[in-house]
Amino acid sequence: NGLDISNATIFNLDEYVGPKNAVYTVRTYMYENLFNLIQNQPKQAYLIDGETENPDQEIERYKELLSQNKRDIQILGLGTNGHIGANEPGTPFDSTMFLAEHEESTVQSTMKEYGITREEAPTEMFTLGFSEILDAEKVLLLVSGAHKAEAVKAFLEGEITPDCPVTALRNHDNVIVIIDEAAASLLEK
Repeated sequence: NGLDISNATIFNLDEYVGPKNAVYTVRTYMYENLFNLIQNQPKQAYLIDGETENPDQEIERYKELLSQNKRDIQILGLGTNGHIGANEPGTPFDSTMFLAEHEESTVQSTMKEYGITREEAPTEMFTLGFSEILDAEKVLLLVSGAHKAEAVKAFLEGEITPDCPVTALRNHDNVIVIIDEAAASLLEK
């Protein structure tokens, strides 16, 4: 409760396409796990509109905001297939913000995480591309759980390839990686 982010500007990394207040949206997560719990709100919080009628216009709006604000830190998680944001395997490392189609593994993960049916699960997500992610001064990757161990091994011990999107971070000179023991369990080096 003592967290003071009153001078911070926050940008969301991504957002599901769907109703703003759906259980699975990043917006819902941010309000339930940050904004509703702190007294000092950020100076500015930019959220992607997943309900927009015009996806191309929303992408341009958000990219313009990003271009006007230097980002000091980009916080990321890691998908079981190595994705970061909604940059699924095969996404080119020079990608910019786009509307991504989820792989089935990501849809299944979303269903499990939020206890929703296949029909309720979103299949698309706005996401920053690698260009915007790697534009941050520092990148912080947080990974936990044995179900992420193969992705962690591919990230740290495999080749740098769009087939494992997180490996793009190895081309950034300021990355902090925090991995729990379960996620690190397959590492050999």
